[in-house]
Amino acid sequence: RIIQKMAASPISRTVIFVTTVCLLVCVAHAFNIPQAAVLQGHQRALSSCRSSAFSRRPAAAAGGARMLFVEAAREEDLAAEGARKVVTVRGIKVVIARHEGQLYAFNNKCPHLGLSLKNGKITASDDRHGVCIVCPYHKSKFCLQEEGKCKVWSESILGIRGTEAIGEMVGGFVAPMAKQVNPFKLKAAPAVTYAVKVEDGNVLVDLPPDLSNYAQTRIYRNYQEYVDVPKDSD
Repeated sequence: RIIQKMAASPISRTVIFVTTVCLLVCVAHAFNIPQAAVLQGHQRALSSCRSSAFSRRPAAAAGGARMLFVEAAREEDLAAEGARKVVTVRGIKVVIARHEGQLYAFNNKCPHLGLSLKNGKITASDDRHGVCIVCPYHKSKFCLQEEGKCKVWSESILGIRGTEAIGEMVGGFVAPMAKQVNPFKLKAAPAVTYAVKVEDGNVLVDLPPDLSNYAQTRIYRNYQEYVDVPKDSD
């Protein structure tokens, strides 16, 4: 019964999958098995994960939720170059960062495994990919100047040289924990970014409404097309 409960948990399935991949690669190195053979042998498992994920994906949004600017921080808290602040507004954990004099805001969840982006490096504007937030775990890069467009997907493990093959393998799997920012579990999906503006010393971020209790209090149609937008409940 305990094993069944663990298998039913999205987090447990993610941990089991990543652990299995790492064990396979270690065995391959120990017995000099070509990495290509390991990748081919694991292809069926990846295909099964993708098929299962797409069979459960929600209906596509008709028009998308109306976005509304909401106060998220004080400008003075983000005045210094390199300053960052993580806030939870409307049920969304948002990272706000000042980089090269510009304010950027993005969802804390990486669209790959749903892990935190708050400690990721932000590349300089002269980087060949532009200003990107880099996932600290698998070194995926998402351009903050192009609405979070993915420039690099699961390049390696923790940036360790020689782990590129593992990174590529793990990149074929999108964790259930990333569903909030990658509902269709797409490979190389963009990070979720938000428009930012400053008014009267307040940093405002363009966010969708808090919909935690929306279905119980308002009428909606066609998935995320709302008759009226509820006030922020935070």
